[in-house]
Amino acid sequence: MIQDIDTRFDAIQREKGEIPKEIEKLKGDLDLLKRAMEQDLSTLEELKETRRKAERELEEMEPRFKKSKSRLNEVKSNKEYQAILKEIEELKELISQKEEMVIGCMEEIEIQEKECATNNLRWEESQREFQIKEQESSQRMREFDEEVQSLSGRRGELSQQVDQDLLKRYDSLRIHLKGQVVVPVIEFVCQGCHLGIPPQQYNDLIRGDSLQSCHNCNRIIYWGGDEG
Repeated sequence: MIQDIDTRFDAIQREKGEIPKEIEKLKGDLDLLKRAMEQDLSTLEELKETRRKAERELEEMEPRFKKSKSRLNEVKSNKEYQAILKEIEELKELISQKEEMVIGCMEEIEIQEKECATNNLRWEESQREFQIKEQESSQRMREFDEEVQSLSGRRGELSQQVDQDLLKRYDSLRIHLKGQVVVPVIEFVCQGCHLGIPPQQYNDLIRGDSLQSCHNCNRIIYWGGDEG
């Protein structure tokens, strides 16, 4: 039946319309993951730079610390001796803080490197899945195109076998109506618009000796009593 072919046409178009959306969503997920990876790598580089800076500052403090300790042997007054001791204690505190910073950075770097490695694995796996999905989608599109070509040929054959005026009427209704054009009437109710038809028209449908249309939606109707 031509309508069955057209219904399949509509289903194919809907499915073909969903395929690009699915691919776009997967691509969006990949982009989000990529941005997360880039952010993690940026954070890792910042931690490494913080560590390098702290290590440089430690290296600069070491000569100052040694110089301050050596000056203790050269002082000539108690006041100067106390000042140098205070300077040494302050340097010790700064050195301790920097050492703690370096250790903290090393621990955070280790954690961040593991996170980056995990994200990299997820990225590679997501890329593989995306490529597989793309290939599957391309195959589905080709299969849909082949089916459409086959259906078009079948529809052309059937179109030659029906009344051309009826076919034109059907095609015109199909353009303006959503859903099926040829629908059954079951227990006085048109299954296209779900509104009732007059009893006399229902009786005419049962006899089946004339072409009938629903006076509410203009669909072509037939008796579907046996479907109820």
